[in-house]
Amino acid sequence: MKGNGGVALIFALLVLSFITIVGGALLTTATIDIWISDNHKTAIQSLYLAEAGIDQAREVLRTSSSTPTELLTSAAGPDGQLLTSADLATLLDGDDQPLIPSDPSLRPAGQPLLDNSGRMIGRYYVWLRNDNADGMASKTDTNDVLTLLGFGQIGTTSKVIEVTIQKGKFPSLPGTDTQTDPRLTTVSGLESLVSSLTKNATDLYNPPVGGIQAIGNYGSATNYKVAVVNGDVVLGPGSGYGILLTRGTVKVVGNFTWNGLILIIGQGILTWNSGTAGTIYGGLFMAQTRAADGSILPTLGNVAADLTPAAIFYDAAAITAASRSFPYNPIAVKER
Repeated sequence: MKGNGGVALIFALLVLSFITIVGGALLTTATIDIWISDNHKTAIQSLYLAEAGIDQAREVLRTSSSTPTELLTSAAGPDGQLLTSADLATLLDGDDQPLIPSDPSLRPAGQPLLDNSGRMIGRYYVWLRNDNADGMASKTDTNDVLTLLGFGQIGTTSKVIEVTIQKGKFPSLPGTDTQTDPRLTTVSGLESLVSSLTKNATDLYNPPVGGIQAIGNYGSATNYKVAVVNGDVVLGPGSGYGILLTRGTVKVVGNFTWNGLILIIGQGILTWNSGTAGTIYGGLFMAQTRAADGSILPTLGNVAADLTPAAIFYDAAAITAASRSFPYNPIAVKER
C-alpha cells in the first residue's frame, strides 16, 4: 500500500506540473496576444494620425496665397537645401521647416492631437517636398505636383506615409504650349470634368426650367470664385473673377469683363450682344455635350459663338488664380 501511495503521489505531482505548464503557456499566449493587439491598434492609430496630418497639409496648401515654388523655398529653411530623408530624427535635426506644425515652438514636439477631454492622443508632423518628376529636393515646381511626408506618433510607435498630390484645376486649354488633355476631346471626359468642378463650386445656381440666371459683378481681384450654373445664364453689366461653368446657353447683355475661365459645356452656345464691350482675361472653352432636351450626346456636337464685340486675351496667371480654390488631390500613397 505504501508503494502504491508513493506512485499516486508522484503521478499527482506530474499532473499538477503538467497543468501548471499548460496554464503558464496559455497565460503567456494570452499576454502575447494582448501585446500584439495593442501594438496593432497603436500602429493603426499612428497611421490615422499621419493621414490626419496629410489632410490638414492639403488644406493649408489649398488656402495658401503662396505659390508651390515659394512654399518649397520656405520649407528648405535657412540653408536653402531640401532634405530627402524619411527619418524623423534626421528631419528634426536639420533646418528644414515642416508644413505642420507651422508654429516653430511646436516643432520639437510635433502637432498634438487631443481627445474631447483635452488628453493628448499623439502627435504628427508633415514636411513638404517636390515630386519625382521635378526632383524631390528641387525648390522649383513645374507641374503642380508635390509630395507630402507625414509622420504619426503614439508613444514609441510611429508611422510614415508619403503622399503625392496634384493641384485640382481645369486642364490647359487647347492651343496653348501644352498637349491637349484627352478629357477635353470626349463627351465622357468633359462630363467628368463638369462633375469635378461642381463638387468644388463656390456657388451653385439651379434656375427653374425656362428661367435664366443673371450674373453681374462676381468675385473680386482678391477673391476668385467658382460658379456653376445648371441652366442658361445672362452676363453683364459688370465684371467677374474666377471660373464660370454653365450647362446651358450664355448671353452677354451689357459691358462685361471676366478674369479667369468661362466654360460653356453642355449646350455650347454663346451670344455677345452688339453694342456691348467685353473682354476675357484668361480663357474661354466651349463644347456641346448635350442636346437641347438635356440628353447626353454620343459624340461632341458643334458649338455656336458670336464674339464680335468681345476680345479674348489668354492669361495663364488669371487662369491659375481662378483655380486657386481647388484642392490638392492624392494621386499616389506609399507607406514607408
